[in-house]
Amino acid sequence: MIKKLGMWIAIVIAIGVLSAVQERLSVPNYIVGLAILGLGVIVFSFKVDSRLRALEEWGSRKDYSGIIKQLKGERHKPRHQQPESLEAGGAVASGIEPAHHIVFEDFRWFAAVLNLHLPAWAIEELNDTHFRGDHGPAVGRRYNVWYNACQVGTMQVTIGIGRLLERERFKGERSARVELDLTYLRFIPYRDARGLVYQIALLIGASDSEDGEVSRTKAAATAADALGGHLWEAVRAPEFGPSFDFYVDGPYDLLKSVVDDWKKQGIDPMVKWGGDRKRD
Repeated sequence: MIKKLGMWIAIVIAIGVLSAVQERLSVPNYIVGLAILGLGVIVFSFKVDSRLRALEEWGSRKDYSGIIKQLKGERHKPRHQQPESLEAGGAVASGIEPAHHIVFEDFRWFAAVLNLHLPAWAIEELNDTHFRGDHGPAVGRRYNVWYNACQVGTMQVTIGIGRLLERERFKGERSARVELDLTYLRFIPYRDARGLVYQIALLIGASDSEDGEVSRTKAAATAADALGGHLWEAVRAPEFGPSFDFYVDGPYDLLKSVVDDWKKQGIDPMVKWGGDRKRD
């Protein structure tokens, strides 16, 4: 308060001095106007700089030591609470279409597939089928996402946008949407962050070559683009610590292939491995 009062007193004095100089030296009005404008610019720059410094100090005062300790801690063992049905997980029956039932069944082992390939991550299914999203209410599967000992976000799966097709048609034109929301990503190594986004993009995308090279290339590009965009926003507005929001739509060809193969072998990963990493 005292600093602000002193600044305004200084401005008033400066204007008074300029007026006195104008009268004594007959300085043109436009010169005085330019001087006052310049003084205003200096004051505005000072206030902006002060605000930026305050934001930087605010960000530096936040203590993330506890979060970082958890991120480096022992990996969380997922404890899945799989809902028996969409209705059992809280979904409103009137909002359930045949396509929802198909995706719900196809993604029964989605968490198990991800946990097999992500050493530090743990995807833990919830007994909750009410999808939260920007496109209105929907239904599907929901998960907590852990990095080592720290819960860092959520993930959810529903049908692809605009895919409310009748059952038989949807079986041939399947599409799912996965949405991932993470915090504290700045403290997670790039390799691990990329691994999670890459695996999701790969499993949900289309399989368009026999050796999978095209699919892997597309998934890698998707992961790099998403993480690059997040880095840009984090640098652009560091004081806000933006969350990482990622979504992908696709026919989930690879996921379906893995699930079908397990079914042929009589493997239920939720029973055999507890929906976690292999032990044999």
